[in-house]
Amino acid sequence: MRHRTTLATWTAVVVLALVVAGRSVVDAADAVDDVSSAPPAPSKWEFDVLPYAWAPGVHGSLKVKGNTVDVDVTPSDVLKLLFHGNAFAASGYFSAAYERFSLFSDTFGGYGEVSVNEHIPTQLCTLSVRARDKAKFVIGDVGVGYRLGEWTLPGRRRPLMLGVYTGSRYMYLSSKLSAQAGVVGGVQRAANVFESVAWADPLIGIRWSLPMLDWASLDFRGDIGGFHASSNLTWGLVGTARVWLPWQLFSTAPYVVAGYRVVAFDRSNASDSVDLQFRGPMVGAGFVF
Repeated sequence: MRHRTTLATWTAVVVLALVVAGRSVVDAADAVDDVSSAPPAPSKWEFDVLPYAWAPGVHGSLKVKGNTVDVDVTPSDVLKLLFHGNAFAASGYFSAAYERFSLFSDTFGGYGEVSVNEHIPTQLCTLSVRARDKAKFVIGDVGVGYRLGEWTLPGRRRPLMLGVYTGSRYMYLSSKLSAQAGVVGGVQRAANVFESVAWADPLIGIRWSLPMLDWASLDFRGDIGGFHASSNLTWGLVGTARVWLPWQLFSTAPYVVAGYRVVAFDRSNASDSVDLQFRGPMVGAGFVF
């Protein structure tokens, strides 16, 4: 009788152990399923790529060797040169952010060409004048940013964000003038003149993004600089409306933007000065990942 009781006890212990072990296996499997089904933690890195088109008019004045030239080129003038094949430009914005910190660059560059071919009749002969001026330009901003904070708005999926940044603005301007003049059918004289100037200025700025709807936001970036380092003053403003598209492309969030950009600078020395504003509309399409 004692042997049967002991056998029954051991049998019960074995059965209980198997039940506990089986339950542990089931719990472990459920835990594995929960972990595998849980969404991955969002990356602390965020990248923003935006190729865009900017059609700036150029307004202001240039003073070279005591000669002052007023500049007044509208965005429509720029578009006419572009459509006629006498101008080309490209621009793009890129940023890489890690938590609150970010690096960004915003570069615009291109060229414009204007030519003149005239015959001028006189009492003695007919003069021929041919001239072509090709101007090249680069505006490049690089900076380091810090996000001061972000705040959730009622009924909005994206937060209100506010940040500051510091960096540098690089400017390059050049002009190559080729001219030829003389008597038609007679002697012709030619000359070529090339001038260029390049400099960089420090700048500080502020930026914010305000979600108007879940799929639309207003973005702003403004800065001021120069501080007599190279320019007396430089400043810039970028205001855009951003619309997020309702699909994902290769795990990225695409969007389109439209807005207005201004870059101005006032630089002078003993004999030469440059006081110009580049301003005009911009449109683009980018993605965040």
